Amino acid sequence: MLPAPRPAADIDDDQELVLEELTQEQVLEWRNRAAADHQLVVDHIHRYGKLSAQRLFTRAFVAQVHRLAGLGHLDLGYTTWGQA
Repeated sequence: MLPAPRPAADIDDDQELVLEELTQEQVLEWRNRAAADHQLVVDHIHRYGKLSAQRLFTRAFVAQVHRLAGLGHLDLGYTTWGQA
């Protein structure tokens, strides 16, 4: 399992992320970082669960990341229309 995302301030790797202790500025920083790197959302879900990720990143954003992650298996070089 990959380590959970951490705010910019140095935090001990063993320290748990407590959403209630985050400032509004820290939450916005997490969301900005997740917008640039969706793996942060996936890592957060693996460590803290989907509900926690939805609270931190918003339910809509977590759903969007899941949709995009589901598209990762597509081979864009293949067409279902057969040979041209």
